[in-house]
Amino acid sequence: TACTLTWMFYILCTHPEIQAEVQAELDEKLPKTERLGVKNLTHSNAPKLHALVYEALRLYPPVPNDEKVCMEDDELPDGTKIPKGAHINFVPYTQGRDPLLWKSPEQVDLNRWIPFKSPSPHEFPVFQAGPRICLGMDMAIYEAKICAASLLREFSFSLAPGEAEKITYSLMITMSLCNNKEQTSHELRVIPTRRAKSN
Repeated sequence: TACTLTWMFYILCTHPEIQAEVQAELDEKLPKTERLGVKNLTHSNAPKLHALVYEALRLYPPVPNDEKVCMEDDELPDGTKIPKGAHINFVPYTQGRDPLLWKSPEQVDLNRWIPFKSPSPHEFPVFQAGPRICLGMDMAIYEAKICAASLLREFSFSLAPGEAEKITYSLMITMSLCNNKEQTSHELRVIPTRRAKSN
């Protein structure tokens, strides 16, 4: 969830128009006087916020490359034989940017998730798929939404001067944001600005 939140705020800082859209939605549907919770942070009540989480996961999956070992001889749906002991890699990072699956895949587009239709976990394997699907998926999405909503109702964010040119991916197992060539800093340096009191 920390990786997802970091990339979400990177998207918001580099796309101020998206940040304004999400904040307008929060101001209208989830004013500061309303307590945030599972019942009001739904995809139908806050579609842009929900779409932001999914767009961050699509473009910056926390585990960009995953490997499995076949425990017994098996066969893929297309008939490909997989022998016991074979190592199989799948790459959520590449799948999230595949033009055969996504229109304009490099573009941040919240509308691709509105109205929300849960993606096939086999085409969007950010949380794995099948019997190994992440048990904490719903909780992770909820945590990201409640944290982002809490912050965006109070503040607007921009990147600190000189930060944009430094941002890249870390070379760790999880795809943390990295902001130096030595791969030793994983901080997204932002400037929070308190929003005018509106609600």
